[in-house]
Amino acid sequence: MNNPVLALEDVRLTLAGNAGPVEILKGITLNVAKGETLGLVGPSGSGKSSLLMLMGGLERATSGRVQALDQDLTALDEDGLARFRRGRMGVVFQNFHLIPSMTALENVAVPLEIMGAEDAFGRAEAELVAVGLGARIHHYPAQLSGGEQQRVALARAAAPRPAIFLADEPTGNLDGVNGSAIMDLIFATGRPW
Repeated sequence: MNNPVLALEDVRLTLAGNAGPVEILKGITLNVAKGETLGLVGPSGSGKSSLLMLMGGLERATSGRVQALDQDLTALDEDGLARFRRGRMGVVFQNFHLIPSMTALENVAVPLEIMGAEDAFGRAEAELVAVGLGARIHHYPAQLSGGEQQRVALARAAAPRPAIFLADEPTGNLDGVNGSAIMDLIFATGRPW
């Protein structure tokens, strides 16, 4: 495959546990092409979230190589990884990581402001409207349901128009109607990922 967006070569992840080392990932090799959609499925505890975190440079592989957008992530330090991800990767975590002292609008605007985007708040509002939260932009995370918080996290990850979009159970807290709407939005044509 020529210039994959993501490439993993014999990636292994072993974590220290109370009973000794625990091998989470065992020699994963994977290439993802531009425009390709990949779904990770498996039982709880099988390493799906760990693999996503490695793909996003948020976890370090014990061995092997992780490459994203022609950059070897295994060669970068934490600051280098943060600079690389800025504007290039959108990540939605299972537990959202919203900033509790900021409104939905401010949470979505944060990555746009960090990357120096023009009209960060206008773009943030447009993303919140796209996920059905136009009437909740001035609410704080504690004032939102779990499903609404999840949609704020999705809007925040999508707002910078990343080349790579990683989502860990992006509809896990949503009802069927909102879950379907969000999946349609994630996979809509014209989205950057």
